[in-house]
Amino acid sequence: MQKKPFLFLFAFLLLVSPVLQAENITVAAGGGYKRPLMEIAERFEKKTGYHIDAVFGHMQQIFSQAQMTGQISVLFGERSFFEQSGITFASHYPLGQGKLVLAWRKGLLIKKISDIKGSSVTKVAMPDDKKAVYGKAAGEYLQKSGLGSDISGKLLVVSTVPQVSSYLVTGEVDAGFINVTDAIGVQDNIGGYLPAEQSYYTPIFIQAGVVKGFENQAGVVALMKFLREKEAIAILKHYGL
Repeated sequence: MQKKPFLFLFAFLLLVSPVLQAENITVAAGGGYKRPLMEIAERFEKKTGYHIDAVFGHMQQIFSQAQMTGQISVLFGERSFFEQSGITFASHYPLGQGKLVLAWRKGLLIKKISDIKGSSVTKVAMPDDKKAVYGKAAGEYLQKSGLGSDISGKLLVVSTVPQVSSYLVTGEVDAGFINVTDAIGVQDNIGGYLPAEQSYYTPIFIQAGVVKGFENQAGVVALMKFLREKEAIAILKHYGL
């Protein structure tokens, strides 16, 4: 007898689900921007009633998903990756400039990035330079700084920024290259982080790109408007954008 209210509610939701789904906005972003995007989504949903379904991964994953499903309406990521994606965008909205940092685990002290050459650092993680924006930036930085050859035997390449951050938090690696946004998100669980010299990697311009065909949807229009409001701008600034 106790299960009947639940079953009735479940049946009701099945009946109205097409209506509910019509109000959803599907967005995708590089994994390193999960924290600010989820905070923005939460505030946006409370303010407007539109629901955001979010997908995260490295940029090649989200581009593939956008092309295969045709359901992703807004992508958050780096401008040059958008230009190579094969996806047609109706418009772009700049969110800020991304920054590469070197972060390290708790219990380790790093005063300058070149300290990763020392014996106290045995493993350095970075995202895949072919798939992730900050992997590409880290690769450029290591090459131009001259550190690449010095630490080649210590490098661990993983798929995404959050994977690097996770390894830092658990202490599985000593140091890792991530974006400042993710570093801010995990700063209480790591030893610290330092900014990488920006002249050593291509500038990273983070944007929200509206996929062509979705630009007139009410929820998407509302989201783009919300990104220009003080509430969203404050979240982006908090995370280093």
